[in-house]
Amino acid sequence: ERIVDGIPGISTRPEDGFGLRPNIGIRGANSDRSAKITLMEDGVLLAPGPYAAPAAYYFPISTRLVGVEVFKGPAATQHGPQTVGGALNVLTRDVPDMTSGSLDVAGGLRNSYKAHGWVGTRKGPFGILFEGVHLRSDGFKELDTGGPTGFERTELMLKTKLDLGASNDIALKLGYTNETSNETYLGLSTSDWEEAPYRRYSSSALGLMLWNRTQAHLTWNFRPSTTLQFRTVAYHHWLDRAWTKLNGFNDGTNIHDLLLLDPTSGQGSVYLSILRGEEDTTTDGQLLRIGTNDRQFQSFGVQSNMRWEAFVGDVSSTLQAGIRLHGDIVRRLHTEDPFAMTAGQLSATDNPTATTLDSNATAQALSGYLHEDVNIGKVHVLPSARVEAVKTFRENLPEEPLEPITRTTLLPGFGTLYELDDWSELFAGVHRGFSPVAPGQPEEVSPEFSWNYEGGFRLDTGDTHGEIVGYFNDYQNLTGQCTLSSGCSDDEVDRQYNGGEVWIYGVEAIVGHNLAITPSVTLPIQISYTLTQSAFQTEFVSGFPQFGSVQLGDFLPYVAKHRAQLHLGLQTEKLTFSTNINYRTAMLDEAGIFQDESDIPALLLLDAALHYTFTPKGSAYISGTNLTNSTAITSWRPFGARPTAPMQIMIGTKWDI
Repeated sequence: ERIVDGIPGISTRPEDGFGLRPNIGIRGANSDRSAKITLMEDGVLLAPGPYAAPAAYYFPISTRLVGVEVFKGPAATQHGPQTVGGALNVLTRDVPDMTSGSLDVAGGLRNSYKAHGWVGTRKGPFGILFEGVHLRSDGFKELDTGGPTGFERTELMLKTKLDLGASNDIALKLGYTNETSNETYLGLSTSDWEEAPYRRYSSSALGLMLWNRTQAHLTWNFRPSTTLQFRTVAYHHWLDRAWTKLNGFNDGTNIHDLLLLDPTSGQGSVYLSILRGEEDTTTDGQLLRIGTNDRQFQSFGVQSNMRWEAFVGDVSSTLQAGIRLHGDIVRRLHTEDPFAMTAGQLSATDNPTATTLDSNATAQALSGYLHEDVNIGKVHVLPSARVEAVKTFRENLPEEPLEPITRTTLLPGFGTLYELDDWSELFAGVHRGFSPVAPGQPEEVSPEFSWNYEGGFRLDTGDTHGEIVGYFNDYQNLTGQCTLSSGCSDDEVDRQYNGGEVWIYGVEAIVGHNLAITPSVTLPIQISYTLTQSAFQTEFVSGFPQFGSVQLGDFLPYVAKHRAQLHLGLQTEKLTFSTNINYRTAMLDEAGIFQDESDIPALLLLDAALHYTFTPKGSAYISGTNLTNSTAITSWRPFGARPTAPMQIMIGTKWDI
């Protein structure tokens, strides 16, 4: 989230404070679990179920990434299925050309530790790379019962590469990740947040997420000529996760509304006191439902991409094409056990375990795209098109399953670019945005569709770079897809709610300059800014918690009107200092209009880092996040106020082989 905050058009919604499950949106698309953008690792879909369940409960640890790519506008048609906002591709380390490696170890506040190392070598046509990361922290929240609130996470990656000669090579990437985190969906009431923002109620004491993920990619690169290249990848991902957490009260009392209203008298105050552990459970309706969401995800497929460059006189063409056959399998078993609050502790009851969801869902997708860049002098013409044919199926046991449904969609796009000179250009584009329908929806349910327009100016002189873009996204059918993190219940998971016609429009701008003080001292500065406006074009009442009762002109939830970042730095031969100031204005918890006091207040964060190289292969660093120690609320979803993480200081050292 911190990495992409400086990119115009990106919006983030911190949740757990560690970024374990980031919420990222592009150009107003709902940021909940990053489900409305296409997420990729090295060009391969990485969400647990990109078509059947796109909510990103897994995301790679950022410390092992070597790059991040963001695609917006017509460029998004190359990277489906989600094209309403755009796509994000993270890049991992390649097998090195010679023996090399690095070790990075750090420690910080609240027993936070990081160990990251990689080593690779090449001998003749064969190369190999091994990389591992381990992160852990005691956590910054304090349970009333004194239990753990931290996490531990490990990621391992093995890459091998074999050069077959004649411009051929085969690469294998294997990965394994596991996480144990004492996380909960339960936040705080307004008064409790004001008094102790990092408190956790006794009723969240059993919160625990456990998951394991495996990854396998087999890649064939073929370059028959300098103008033609192919890349084919076969891939398989497995994610097995179980999250035990508080789901609600036995009588269905709405915890989100309870904490938002923060009652001080009446029956509501009794329920709030039970959450806090200050009163005992006295009726069956007041029992607390502790649920375990046990899920297994498989995503697999094969994709092939081609790039061909051709030249005829003064005209050049770069044609890119791709095809992908993909499958998702999602197995869900959600259970709940009633617990009583007794003397400030959760205690098991004799009530039987209830199964709240037992389902199987699948998605099979065949997709393809074409994207061409025809260059005639200073003009580039950029037509593109994407086709998505998606077959979905879901059965909710013990009900009779619905028949599989196939939906086929054509997604055209067109862009143009004019080179004003060697360092500046004008561009414009239009494309059709798309978000597929989740398995289990009736046949009459439509995918999310939009027509997205953009136009802008870009410059790059070497020391100075800048860009300003205006965009307008005209949604014919904005959708909200239920997840537990958005505030929905078990029986609504993956249910799609239509939001009708919506306009989302705004301006994205960025400008940066490297100011040379001396030949060895530079001062980099960069400012980015995003203006986002939105307005529902219809009135309706929705069962989706973040829509609610929508009036004409209402603003979208969890989208800030203004976001900005100021980056300042100092670079010398041995010393690098950088600081980021991130700011966003207030956000709504539910579609509506902004009042004097918004649900999610404005947020200002200050981060800084200092890096010193003391030998050619050794360096030390210190980094700090939220240096002003802001405790601002970042979300009310799904249950109560969630604060931003407090100030964190890490001190580390890096050594290269």
